[in-house]
Amino acid sequence: MSYETEEQQVEALKAWWDENGRAVLLGVGLGILIIAAYNFWQNRKEANAVEASDLYSQSVEALRAGDTAKAQELADELSDEHGSSLYAAYAKMTAARAAIEGGDLDAAATHLQWAAKNADLEDVKVIAQMRLARVNAERGDVEAGLKALPKSVNEAFKGMVEEVRGDLQLLSGDAEAARAAYEAALEAGGVADPGTLQIKLNDLAAPADAS
Repeated sequence: MSYETEEQQVEALKAWWDENGRAVLLGVGLGILIIAAYNFWQNRKEANAVEASDLYSQSVEALRAGDTAKAQELADELSDEHGSSLYAAYAKMTAARAAIEGGDLDAAATHLQWAAKNADLEDVKVIAQMRLARVNAERGDVEAGLKALPKSVNEAFKGMVEEVRGDLQLLSGDAEAARAAYEAALEAGGVADPGTLQIKLNDLAAPADAS
């Protein structure tokens, strides 16, 4: 549309503003609010990450100092206040280690159960599940230990999980299942000590195969 005079242009602009100005202002205001909210969220996120990191560092220092009660207290604080942070899972596993060293297997199991359920990183979750399986077996509940193991894992962890499964099956008295698990572990690879695993498997050789 063309206008013959400057006055017509001004009048057209006024008419457009009367019709659309409120929506424009609302849109600008909403945009400012969104930007402000995002900046606040980003700053809060960074602050939470720093706080979680600091609490985790304190829990590690407490463990090094032999203060297992403090390590576990800090792990609980992290899980309560920063449960979505990976530091919370790390702290829970640190607390579990402290509890094991202190002979408190029940507390260790509680910490590992939390990490196994809540860790965002799958690798950390699998490690927590393997440790929980062994702790449950140490508590005298081999069946709970077997149930704690993950149903499926990526190839990097398959050998380690199967070795734990074999150890627990052996504790339960099922030598055949233990042998199968050890064989699967050797085939998958990635175990901490292949030589020791092979010895475990050799010790379970069927009588007909023994020489």
